[in-house]
Amino acid sequence: MKKILLFIAFVSFTVFVAAQDIRGNYAIKNVQTGMLLRVKDAGSKNGTPLVAYYPENWKCMTWNFKKTDANTYQLQNLLTHKTFQPVKPAGADVPFDEQPLVPGDTRQQYEFILVKKATYLIKLKGTELYVTPADSQGALNSAIILAAKKNTPDQLWTIYEQAPTM
Repeated sequence: MKKILLFIAFVSFTVFVAAQDIRGNYAIKNVQTGMLLRVKDAGSKNGTPLVAYYPENWKCMTWNFKKTDANTYQLQNLLTHKTFQPVKPAGADVPFDEQPLVPGDTRQQYEFILVKKATYLIKLKGTELYVTPADSQGALNSAIILAAKKNTPDQLWTIYEQAPTM
């Protein structure tokens, strides 16, 4: 009986995780630093770096989640209507920059892996690399990079709905 209950609990958890469906506009906040993802200086030019910034209810810090697969999304910035991707082929310590959103481009797709309620690891699809602040202390305008999984709070992110007017 105990094995059956454990199996049912596992299946229920698996269905819950698989059924994740994030829709709408969200700020993405780092658990350790408290900083949000933002394109530097709210720039809209291709190649603008993705950086950490103090929380504000601004369009340049708000991302529309576009579901592409189970737990996988492309993120479109509300101000620039663009997304971010690694500046060169994905590898450890590679920073992100802003680029036009290309539907289906795996360099622009992120798996949101639920760790606990509303807290995620964000993994670049098809890799074992995670969205991570380059400065774990949260310096203003510090780069956001790809990094191997470290099991540390600097790789954890929360999301919350945002409806900015500017």
